[in-house]
Amino acid sequence: MVKIIKHIVRMYDTDAAGILYFGSQFRFVHEAFESMIDEMGINFRTLVENESFMIVIAHAESDYLQPVRVGDILEITSKITRIGTTSFTISYTLSFQDRTVCGKAQTVHVSIDKKTRNKIPLPEKLKPFLEQYK
Repeated sequence: MVKIIKHIVRMYDTDAAGILYFGSQFRFVHEAFESMIDEMGINFRTLVENESFMIVIAHAESDYLQPVRVGDILEITSKITRIGTTSFTISYTLSFQDRTVCGKAQTVHVSIDKKTRNKIPLPEKLKPFLEQYK
């Protein structure tokens, strides 16, 4: 299963030429990640405040394939492409409404102990949620 959200490109998402500011693409995919977490039924605030572990982004990469301008409506498709022992990877595709791909991104999320900040195995209770989006 994949998760798809829509995003309207706003003026603050662009640079002086009206073309997507590079950091905005990462914000778009993070919104998609948060939406995926919500849809999984995981309360992000509860996760942060009450669990002994945290899920942090250890790596992020992005490709810009087409110019994106103010007013464009993008669809961001998210899919978990790898579940490892201590981490998982989400791949994102950003497309215009006509399905033309304008960008791609990938984030690697690592499970860490909240107190020690050391890497730990993914909590078993997360795995069924992650499997839904493979």
